[in-house]
Amino acid sequence: MGVFNSMKQLLVVHLMFAITFFTSGLIINFFQCILYLGLRPFSKYLYRKINYYLCYSFYCQLVFMAEWWAGSDLILYIDKKDFDKYCGNEHGYLLMNHSYETDWLIGWLLCDRVRLLGNCKAYAKKSIQYIPTLGWAWKFAESIFLERSWEKDQKIIKSQIKELVEYPDTMWLLLYPEGTRFTPKKLEASQKFAVEKGLPVLKYHLTPRTKGFTASIPHMKGKPVAIYDIQLAFKLSDPVKPTMRNLLLGKPLEGHMYVKRIPIEEVPEGDEAAAEWLQKLYQQKVVLSYKFIFLFASNEKSHLYFSKIIIL
Repeated sequence: MGVFNSMKQLLVVHLMFAITFFTSGLIINFFQCILYLGLRPFSKYLYRKINYYLCYSFYCQLVFMAEWWAGSDLILYIDKKDFDKYCGNEHGYLLMNHSYETDWLIGWLLCDRVRLLGNCKAYAKKSIQYIPTLGWAWKFAESIFLERSWEKDQKIIKSQIKELVEYPDTMWLLLYPEGTRFTPKKLEASQKFAVEKGLPVLKYHLTPRTKGFTASIPHMKGKPVAIYDIQLAFKLSDPVKPTMRNLLLGKPLEGHMYVKRIPIEEVPEGDEAAAEWLQKLYQQKVVLSYKFIFLFASNEKSHLYFSKIIIL
């Protein structure tokens, strides 16, 4: 083990990372607050332009840890024509599985490489917006914070989506339709719920929660927005498990991400029809997960089961 690799194991180095991240985050939050109160009421356009760089300055520290400190990589499976023509050039509504501790950070690697890191948004629990640094940054970046009260959340989604689709530059909005991170215990509860409600029983995913999706889609139609169906996986045989601790220790991860662009017009009108469309999409995700776990992991040529491959 070299000197540099040995240094990655030191607690004092990890503390320096944490202090730098927290301190710089508070400084960025301070400037975001000043701009939010002093500039945004007069020019949302200029506020969002400047805030992009503030968010990027903050988020890129975590991307640095994953990509440069740990040496992680992302292998992307996508139609090359879609990648060249659309990725980074239109608003994206990202539907992604939530199976790992680090899946959001690996997703940020993609955002960074298509120059959208400062404009990536997400749905999150309302309590997160009160967390200093990252939570405050998301709040000033106009992420969507939900209260888990459908009467209130429906109004929040409507107003926030209308704001986000008018962004001056391309932005991506992430939704985890499963609502929470996948665990065997949650899968068991999800499958039981699916049986009770007469929904498809999924093996590798939790039953998607459709309300947030169906409430968002009507306000995106007619706008330059496309859906990106995203499936992230790590090989089960990889010795380094996808955890934040391993990244901090400088251990590289290799994420495999399948991305399919879907025109938003393909989602049918009406809440019930849109919910059924999302359920069918997740049944396709199960098939994709099966192919990755049982075919790709043991056969390097099985990327043919996915799509054209780009290694970024």
